[in-house]
Amino acid sequence: MIRIVCIAASLLAAGGAGAAPPPAWTTTLSASHPLAGRVWSTDAAAYLPVATLVQALSAADLIYLGEKHDNPDHHLLQAWLLDQLAAAGKRPGIVFEMIGENRQGVIDAYAAEHADSAAALGPALDWDKSGWPDWPEYQPVFDAALRHRMPIVAGNLPRDEMRAVGRDGASALPDDRRRRLGLDAALPVESQAILLDIVAKGHCGLMPRESLTPMVAVQRVRDAVLADNMIRALERPDTDSAVLIAGAGHARRDLAAPRTAAVRAP
Repeated sequence: MIRIVCIAASLLAAGGAGAAPPPAWTTTLSASHPLAGRVWSTDAAAYLPVATLVQALSAADLIYLGEKHDNPDHHLLQAWLLDQLAAAGKRPGIVFEMIGENRQGVIDAYAAEHADSAAALGPALDWDKSGWPDWPEYQPVFDAALRHRMPIVAGNLPRDEMRAVGRDGASALPDDRRRRLGLDAALPVESQAILLDIVAKGHCGLMPRESLTPMVAVQRVRDAVLADNMIRALERPDTDSAVLIAGAGHARRDLAAPRTAAVRAP
């Protein structure tokens, strides 16, 4: 059975026995809130010390790190978590939502020549044209992956395929891939409603809900592709686990990538 751990990057505490303390916050927004910097376990319904979190991560096969893309502290915490996994002897593949599968060759060529720094990987990936927050915010995560020789995996659907899915739904994918991703089955009505809420909030409620329906199909397909790449990363001969770096919506256990992976590989 595959063991799964999903956490929000904002829920990390300050230190604990057996684990190096997380980096200090760089943001001041809500930094004084009594819940800031604490780890809440939904399974245990209790706060946990950092060492317990690291132990849980070290025992997991699939780890989903949900983030808020433009929060630099989340990326520093993700890099810190990769350091902790390395210290525990783990070697996960790191799957990134931010990179389309068609850029894997660029990543592999870069990693072969630049073993210790991701400074030039952003330019190699044309990151400044990608629409994601500035490369220096994400670079610490890539630096940690390279430093610990953790394979970097391009995890997302390429943009041209996303546009095709937005037009035609999952039928835009080749039949064999659509079946492998489990996309032939209809999405339950409740799940469709939740995904529509996620997409609407992602657009700050500024677009009519009915106009966002095609994006629900895109969100579902992206979740399935991310889950597929997580399973593939886990099955590689040079890894023992997989970590997903993605928006918090993709890390939901009830309907996103974790649920899809659990169905595919229970």
